[in-house]
Amino acid sequence: MTQATWGLSVVDLADGDRWAVVVAQAADDAQYDALATRLKQAGLKRTREREWNRGLLPLTSCSVTVEDGYLTQLHTGRTRILAFPPPDVTPNWEQAAARGRVMFALVKPNTLPSIGAQPQDEVLHSEHRGLAAAQIAAEAADGRLLAGLASVLDQPAPHPGRR
Repeated sequence: MTQATWGLSVVDLADGDRWAVVVAQAADDAQYDALATRLKQAGLKRTREREWNRGLLPLTSCSVTVEDGYLTQLHTGRTRILAFPPPDVTPNWEQAAARGRVMFALVKPNTLPSIGAQPQDEVLHSEHRGLAAAQIAAEAADGRLLAGLASVLDQPAPHPGRR
């Protein structure tokens, strides 16, 4: 199975609050359907633009793990989904995630713009983030965005059957 694409950002919401964001883009429709089923069971819901822009997302049983400066996995309470390659977190993202929760969203394949290798030019990188944010907002406006709040952990969540 092809890996999902992971993206991290920080958003300023309508009320001025700042949130760390994690977005997973499925590689294909089959992977999207499988992930959406697991994530809905964990509490993610279809989110509208108003809810996304105000951070009015449901609490979920999901958690994201940040280890040694990288987001390494998402845990649904029952399933681990590895972030590969693990995206690195920035100090700005870590500061926004310090509240212990992040906005998490799953999007369908080809939702986010593809730019290939990371650009060295900060203007292009900023432009890419702007395009991605606009696409996510469009998904929310059309009621297609699956989202919720996930906890932030500094080590992998324990397996549900182990103590």
